[in-house]
Amino acid sequence: MVIEKKNYKNKKSMIKKFLLLCILIFISGCDRKDDVGERNWRAKVKLGDYHFSNKNIDMALKYWIESLDFKKDPLTYEKIVTSFIVKKEFNEGKKYAISGLTYFKNNDNLLFNLGLIEFILEEYDESMEILDRLLERNKYYPEAHYLKGLIYEKKGQIEKAKKEFIEEVNINPGSKKAWKKIKEMKNEN
Repeated sequence: MVIEKKNYKNKKSMIKKFLLLCILIFISGCDRKDDVGERNWRAKVKLGDYHFSNKNIDMALKYWIESLDFKKDPLTYEKIVTSFIVKKEFNEGKKYAISGLTYFKNNDNLLFNLGLIEFILEEYDESMEILDRLLERNKYYPEAHYLKGLIYEKKGQIEKAKKEFIEEVNINPGSKKAWKKIKEMKNEN
């Protein structure tokens, strides 16, 4: 009789261990799904980076865009937008900049690139709003004052343009483009 109780206790203990093992396997299986998504995202991003480094922007874009299905990542959005700018596909770049900003509303690089794209598309008022938003967050962002100066120049507001170019030089003394604009404006007077 004593032996039977001991076996019963062993069986009960084994069942508990088995149930704990099942729970652990289930939980780790759930984590693995996340790991698979993370691995897929990372693999797509790496393939995109590889193709970009080999000057195949179209393939890089393909993989970076696919990676967004697994994980929304600000750097990936930045790569996509920058690549569309390089390809001069500004409307596509604008679409991804806006999409990225819905997830990462305070991403300075996406804000600047959206402002740049809108400038190129001659959407000056929209570009100015974006740049003001960027400079509210980061008044030292390189080239932002320069771009605002270009917008003012396009709108015929030369004094405001000059102030922005000077502000760019004060923040970024190495900005050859801003120095050149200031020189040109000085020579015109």
